[in-house]
Amino acid sequence: MIFDIKKGKAVKINTRDFKSELELHQLIDKNLEEIFEIRYIKDEHITDKHGRIETLGIDSSNRPVVIEYKKTIEKGQLAQANRYVAWIKQNPDSFELLARKNIKIKGELDFSNIRIICFAQDYNMDDKCLAPVLGAELWKYTYYENNTLVIVREEEPEQLIKIFKKNNSHKQHIATKGKRELRPAKTIEEHFTGASPELKSLFDAYNREVLEISSDIECYTTAGEILYKTSMNFIAMAVQKKYNRLRIILRTKNNKITDTKKLTQQVPSHFSWGNMSKIVYLDVKDINKKYSLADVMALTLQSYKITK
Repeated sequence: MIFDIKKGKAVKINTRDFKSELELHQLIDKNLEEIFEIRYIKDEHITDKHGRIETLGIDSSNRPVVIEYKKTIEKGQLAQANRYVAWIKQNPDSFELLARKNIKIKGELDFSNIRIICFAQDYNMDDKCLAPVLGAELWKYTYYENNTLVIVREEEPEQLIKIFKKNNSHKQHIATKGKRELRPAKTIEEHFTGASPELKSLFDAYNREVLEISSDIECYTTAGEILYKTSMNFIAMAVQKKYNRLRIILRTKNNKITDTKKLTQQVPSHFSWGNMSKIVYLDVKDINKKYSLADVMALTLQSYKITK
């Protein structure tokens, strides 16, 4: 429940409905960057065999995003969204052509981590159980009479990547109709192949601290990075085995972060997108000498809070 406080008295604000599913659809599409830092590509995209895709986008890690909307509870929302993911996997060239035609993209698209987002007032048990299997995000909305829209994550993230644990989902093959071979995501264990035991131990300690901040933090991997997110990424980590360190890119607000020990550096403009703009290193030779893990966690916590 939401209340408006007037002269010390709580006045309940009642809920209201959208006039149609299209009204919800258009409102979220217009505000994708503000809510999820997702760049809108196209809505109502018609495919030959997989139906009409409600919204397509790309997130800040260059992951394709499929968004499916329902005004109320409807059975099969996730099955529908998964059908659209199949279209992207089977037609990566078509998706990339569509994306680059509509927006400016830096670097390669990450087809190994296609993202599913669903919006509805609530979900049936079938979709709630299927979401962790597909790695899908179920978001519930409540619309209020004062034009306040509240959006909350429905399920607890169950796809947390545990340190050095094989994630078989990253081993699945993507059908490309012979067009090209897509780079699969690496598991955390693969990212640390050939790394020193000290660097693995340092990551272990940092990973544990980050995941203990909140249960809504999800960790996933790409071919080049290990990322942590809530509704959007707030950490992008690369394992730099040559230098025996972890490079951590942090989210900021307006490129500002409180850094009393001056541990951060600016991300080069040609390398960044959005507010992932500060670099901090966890270096085996410097930890507990020039700075502590707690110092880096203080920066990380600021980055996390920006997503809330």
